[in-house]
Amino acid sequence: MIKILRNIFSDISLNEIDSLKEIENSQIYNLFLSSYTNLSEIFESGAKRDKQEFIRTIKHIFRSIKIYLKLINNSFYYKGFSEKTILKISNKLKRIHEINPTVNPLILIYHDIGKLVRKRDHPQQSFLLISGNNLLVPYNLAKNDRVLIEKVIQYHILFATIYTGESTYYGTYSILNDSSLSKLVSNKKYLDLFVDLLEIFTFIDILGYSYSQIFDHYVNYYEEINRNLKEILSLLHEKQHAIQKAFLFSLESIDWRIAGGLRIFQFIGTKPYLSEEFYYDMIKSSVKSIPFDELNLTRMDWEELKNTILQQSCRIQIKYGLAFLMILAFGSFQRASIKEDAAISHKLLLFWILICRETLKLSVSDKDGLWNVFITGIPNWLALSKRNLLMIDEKLISTVIQEAKLKYNKDLREYVLKLDLSIIFSED
Repeated sequence: MIKILRNIFSDISLNEIDSLKEIENSQIYNLFLSSYTNLSEIFESGAKRDKQEFIRTIKHIFRSIKIYLKLINNSFYYKGFSEKTILKISNKLKRIHEINPTVNPLILIYHDIGKLVRKRDHPQQSFLLISGNNLLVPYNLAKNDRVLIEKVIQYHILFATIYTGESTYYGTYSILNDSSLSKLVSNKKYLDLFVDLLEIFTFIDILGYSYSQIFDHYVNYYEEINRNLKEILSLLHEKQHAIQKAFLFSLESIDWRIAGGLRIFQFIGTKPYLSEEFYYDMIKSSVKSIPFDELNLTRMDWEELKNTILQQSCRIQIKYGLAFLMILAFGSFQRASIKEDAAISHKLLLFWILICRETLKLSVSDKDGLWNVFITGIPNWLALSKRNLLMIDEKLISTVIQEAKLKYNKDLREYVLKLDLSIIFSED
C-alpha cells in the first residue's frame, strides 16, 4: 500500500497538488484511479453532480495522502508547528503504522468520498459507500481491521468538532448505540486504536486544506480529548454510565464549547492576551445585552445560564455550523484572531438559549436523546453580502429555529433538526 502511494505521489509537491487544474486529465489522477479502480464510478458521478466540490475533494484527498507520506518519511514541515510537535505527531503515526501499515492509508483514501454524494453528512455517506459497495474487500483485511477503518471514517469529524465546539463529548452517544463499533471497542486494543486514529487523522485532515492554520497548542488539547474519549468508551459495558460520563465531560466544557464561535480553539495562546479567560470574559460580557424579558426569562448571569438552560446544549451537536456561530458573534465570518478590544454580539448566546429551549420542548420521545442540528441553506458563507449578514438578527434566529424541520430516529434514539437559512436570500 505505502509503496503504491509513494510511486503515485513521489513526483508531485503539495503546492503542485493545490494548483492542479483539469484534475480528470492530470497524470496523478489517472495513476491514482488505476490503482484504486473501485473509486472510478464514484468519482465520475461526483464530478457530474458538483464539479467544484469534486475538485475540492480530490485535491484534499491527494494533499492528505502526501502529508501522510511526508510525516512517515520525516520530511514534513509546517510553519505553525515546532519541530517537537511535528516529531510528536509523526511518532504517533508511526506507532499505528507499525501495528498495521494499511489502516491509515485506506482511511485517507476513502474518508471523504461521501462528499461526492452529499456534503452535509459526508462521513455517514462515505461509510455507506464503503460498506454498501464492499470497497475494502480487495485489501483482504481482517474483519476487525475492516470495521475499524469503516468506523473511523464514519465518525471522522467527531474529534475535530469536539475541539471546535460544534460538538460535545455527548456526541459519543451515536458510538455507544452503534452495535458493531461497540463490539469492536470492547477489545481495549481496538478501543485505543479507534481513538488514536481519530486523533492522528484529524491533524492530517486539517492540514489537508491549504488554507488551514493550526498551532502547537492543538497537540495538548487533542491529547485531553483522546483521554476523555477513551474513558467514556471504556465504560461501554455500562452504557448508561458511559452516557452519563459523556454528559459530565460536556458540562465541564460548556465555556469552551460556546467560545468555539470565537475561534478559541485556533488562536488561544498565540498572543499574550488570548487566554481562556479572555474568551470567556467576552461571552460573559454579552450576557447583559440578552433581552431576557422578551424571552419570558428572569435575568441571569453566565453561571446561572450554564447551570440551567444551557445544560441542554451538551446534547446538541451543530453540523457545519462554525461559520454561522461566528457570524452570530461578530456579524461576519472571519478566520483572523480577535483584537484585544473586541466585543461580541449577544446573538451568539441568544441562539444557544433559543435552540436549547426548542429542543427541550421537542424532546417528547427521549429527553436524553442526541440532537444533530444541521445549518442548511447557505451555499458559501464567504460569499454572503452585507445585506445577507444584517438579516441574521434576533427575529430571523427565532423564526428559523421555530420553523425547523424535525426528524426522530427511533432506532438510534437521535433527533435531527434542520435550520434552513435560505430565507436570507428571499429578497435577492
